[in-house]
Amino acid sequence: MTAQREQMQPMRRRARGRRRSQADPFGLVSSGLATPTGLLVAAAVVLAPMNHVKLSSVYVTASDIVALMAFILMLANRTLSLKFFGPATAFWFMSFFAFMGGLTVSSVINGNPMALPNTFAQYGYSLLVLPMVLGGRPYAQTIALVKLLVASYVFVMLFGAYVVHFVDNPNHMLVSGSGRMRSLIQRENECAVHGGIAIVLVLGLYKMSEFRLRTVLLCLPPLIYGIMLTGSVSGLLATIFGVTLLITIVGPFKYLPISAAVFIAVAGLLILLGDNFMPAVFQERVLNPLLDRNLSEAGTFSDRAQLMQEAFAVMKNTIVLGLGVEQFREISSHHAAVHNAYLLAFVEGGLISMLGLIGFFLSGIILIWAAIVERANRMVWAITLVVLLIYAAAFNMFPTFFARFWNVPWILLFSLTAASLQQIEPRAPNPPISIFRSKRVRP
Repeated sequence: MTAQREQMQPMRRRARGRRRSQADPFGLVSSGLATPTGLLVAAAVVLAPMNHVKLSSVYVTASDIVALMAFILMLANRTLSLKFFGPATAFWFMSFFAFMGGLTVSSVINGNPMALPNTFAQYGYSLLVLPMVLGGRPYAQTIALVKLLVASYVFVMLFGAYVVHFVDNPNHMLVSGSGRMRSLIQRENECAVHGGIAIVLVLGLYKMSEFRLRTVLLCLPPLIYGIMLTGSVSGLLATIFGVTLLITIVGPFKYLPISAAVFIAVAGLLILLGDNFMPAVFQERVLNPLLDRNLSEAGTFSDRAQLMQEAFAVMKNTIVLGLGVEQFREISSHHAAVHNAYLLAFVEGGLISMLGLIGFFLSGIILIWAAIVERANRMVWAITLVVLLIYAAAFNMFPTFFARFWNVPWILLFSLTAASLQQIEPRAPNPPISIFRSKRVRP
């Protein structure tokens, strides 16, 4: 009888564990986020990709409101972390002041100083306040926030697909005039790129045993279909690049041929049978131009190239001082900002601003290198590296990055990498080596 009870106890514990995981799927309770401040932080993460939910007069989103409420509570409770990125925090601060310093000086001397307050407020909030609110948390809490971010991405894609297929005359902020899905992010290409980032997060969390296989199978279809509905070549390339790089870094090399074969088979299936199930906008803007090798029909590459040529022509005169905030569009023949964050920083803020922008990426490299040296969780720094490289490539296609949907993902991943450094078990000291050799005694 006693033996039977002992056998039943582990089964009861496993059943309790399953019930807990079902009642707490994201780990909010178990990680300690089920507090007023923690729930506000969680809401800020969930609402971050929902750029559509904002004020009309000024760029303040619903995510900003709840994050600022959490900031005030954390400030009152003295729980704000100024070392939100661990060993890379100081470099992040230096990069911010270099980035904004170049824009500030250039605007005061050459540009329009009245445009500075809004730019400083947007970037200051996104790059300083948000890291203080989201960063510096324990590993379990940061993992829970990353899971919530993935759930938010899935919801954004499902909502966008619903609007595209079932809403007559949808809001042009949700669906473009050409039928491309913008969803709650309100931008086609950005929505697609973040769909690719979400896929990388889903696969990474599965590899870390944070997601079950059924969760992966539930998340991937809406994410992939949402990317197709955007009709974005940028998003497709970001997804392929991210998944390939993740498999290369974390998967055993013996699986690379298998992964390549699966990719080729899926690509062939899409080419042969894609007309039956792929969205028309994806076929017109992405698939057909790629098959015809006519990339001019796959997006506004020619217009972007002209803007970049204008920026290159101006750069030789903006090495020390830039044109100032919002001044490139004033001199451009297209009256638009160049769709390249690096070039725009150089043109409007000078070389120091572009170096500050590059410094944000170097902050992530510092964290990743520290994790490699300290032999921290390999999956964590691998996911961070992949997403960081996606960002580095994506910033060649987008002008600004103060939107919350841009900053929350890399803040969480930088914080997760910093938290993984705190989980390292101390290594046992090496035994002292004696300078005297033990002499063998011959029998």
